[in-house]
Amino acid sequence: MKITNLIKYSMISGIFLLGACTHQTVKVIKPADDKLSCSDIAAEITEINGVMRSIDDKTGLSGRNVAMGILFWPGIIVNQMNAGDAREAANNRLVRLSELKNNLSCN
Repeated sequence: MKITNLIKYSMISGIFLLGACTHQTVKVIKPADDKLSCSDIAAEITEINGVMRSIDDKTGLSGRNVAMGILFWPGIIVNQMNAGDAREAANNRLVRLSELKNNLSCN
């Protein structure tokens, strides 16, 4: 009976840890992109750079990954995969914002 409880609680803990493996995702194209001003674009670029720093803080040899390695090692793999997807979306958004910035001839 104790072994089944241990397995059950381990699985529940694993599910919660996998839920913690999410990163803020960024939409590459937003409906209001054509209405952005130069200052709006600059503000979005600053926001995306903050998202990128947040992703970097939560990957690699971070406290989050160390805890996952101790408690539920597959969480590290999921965390790294999610980080890659989030980083790719953020980079694509930066490219989109750069294009908009060039089209408006912003400094």
